[in-house]
Amino acid sequence: MKTKLLAVALLALLALPATCWAALSVPTLFSHDAVLQREMPVPVWGTASPNQPVTVEFAGQSRTTTSNINGYWVVWLDEMGASLTPSPMVITGDAETIRIERVQVGEVWVGSGQSNMQRDLSGDCDAAAAAADAADYNLRFFNVTANGGNVGGTVWQASDASSALDMSAVHFFFGRHLAENLGDVPLGLITSAVSATAIERWATCAGSGSLYTGQVVPLQPYAIRGATWYQGEWDARGAKDSSKYYWQLPCLIDEWRSDWGQGAFPFYVVQMPKMGINSINIVRDAELQTALADPQVEMIVTIDQPGNDVHPQCKDPFGTRLAKLALEHEYGQTLHSRSPLYNAAASSVAGDTINVVFDHVAEGLASSGGSLAEWEIADASGNFVAANAVIVDSDTVAVSSPSVSNPTSARYAYSVNPAANNLVNSAGLPASPIREVTPTGSGTFCGDTTCDVDEDECSCPGDCGSPPDTETSCNDGFDDDCDGDIDCDDEDCLNDTACPYCGDAICAPGEDCNSCGDDCAGVTKGKPSGRYCCGNGILEGPEVDGLCDGNP
Repeated sequence: MKTKLLAVALLALLALPATCWAALSVPTLFSHDAVLQREMPVPVWGTASPNQPVTVEFAGQSRTTTSNINGYWVVWLDEMGASLTPSPMVITGDAETIRIERVQVGEVWVGSGQSNMQRDLSGDCDAAAAAADAADYNLRFFNVTANGGNVGGTVWQASDASSALDMSAVHFFFGRHLAENLGDVPLGLITSAVSATAIERWATCAGSGSLYTGQVVPLQPYAIRGATWYQGEWDARGAKDSSKYYWQLPCLIDEWRSDWGQGAFPFYVVQMPKMGINSINIVRDAELQTALADPQVEMIVTIDQPGNDVHPQCKDPFGTRLAKLALEHEYGQTLHSRSPLYNAAASSVAGDTINVVFDHVAEGLASSGGSLAEWEIADASGNFVAANAVIVDSDTVAVSSPSVSNPTSARYAYSVNPAANNLVNSAGLPASPIREVTPTGSGTFCGDTTCDVDEDECSCPGDCGSPPDTETSCNDGFDDDCDGDIDCDDEDCLNDTACPYCGDAICAPGEDCNSCGDDCAGVTKGKPSGRYCCGNGILEGPEVDGLCDGNP
């Protein structure tokens, strides 16, 4: 595992020539006030001159290795228990020493996503009170987000009234609630999030992976407990974009885990709250299906939060719910941390009623106020109508309608901004919206051999047919062959006229005489004939007496 981890996560370092490395160095992840992960082997790595002995000393351990021909080195510290007492880490090379002060051992979590994970504590509705006692919790931040995405320029900071304001609000409240309940355990919070970004930028398997490569891979293989994820707003622009989330989120999780080299570490997802974005309900369901399919993926449901703002102003409920999941499932505390999630296999049809069974009901299902609302039911036609819903057992909701005598499917709160969802468990946690629950042997669902209106080749190839082998259009904005590459990013479009490239005899926008002389010299498509490249790198008019429009 260690060999694979180093080969994948640090390939760029290994590829550099030996002459690049001279001075002893470590990534800024190993800086003053760092937190190391307890109860698992901890890698410490860096660079030095080639074939140089390097020793790392920390908390009574001493590990020595020799840098390779490219100057790269790594040692592994043995598992350690949590310690509030700071210790120095001393790294010694042939004739150099690095001393890192106030290093602690505790719990380390990574938080990522887009704007709602990025938004800092200073803009939160609880900012003043939270910042006032931020120094009372032993939190340490490695805040890539506040440092403009520059991992190599980010250092650890201790939490105080000033530094906390720049921290992701979600991640701050997550860490604070853990600190309140774990006792003498330091918390290290690494945050790397960027506003207005699609999931495809956070995993190479999902698309370009540009932010993953730039802002996540450099964090690997730093030892962590797990990751939190708050993203999806950007991917709700349309049904086809949203449908990709069904495979993009699982592939992202698999890629992060594989590259980190720590196995199936916990991955906690914030399901999208209410907001007025076109297909956000599809993204919510994709997040739900990912959580249902992977036992190490947990999800908080936030559909009960007030308003329909794309950026909820109060992030304490989000961070606290994430922390409660961790406290129960990673740290063994007895809690009811999960929201009710439907169990399709246990649900059934009885005459004109569909009995929808839920897991994680705590002491039982309940209404947060009034009769159950936001339920719909459909027959084999797939046309959903408003339905009556009643709790008939601690874990079951009976759904029916006078206008549907032979129901096949039911759904709950499946809209962009449901107004009256009120199904909760006894712990007060809201039930997740349901796109469609179809008990065995009835209805329309992925796997019923019918390509429904909200299914396509990517989200449900079993019903809709396998996607084409190649991109069918290079300018439609869709991933036609479902390989994660869209339009001109797909190698299938290399020779398509919609995707100009240097060497195709077209002087396209972004190309000029310097960057692509083959295309931009002489007569070019879209340019008047007789134009030539001049010394200034710009296409000029016809030559006159050996000059280009007067330019030498």
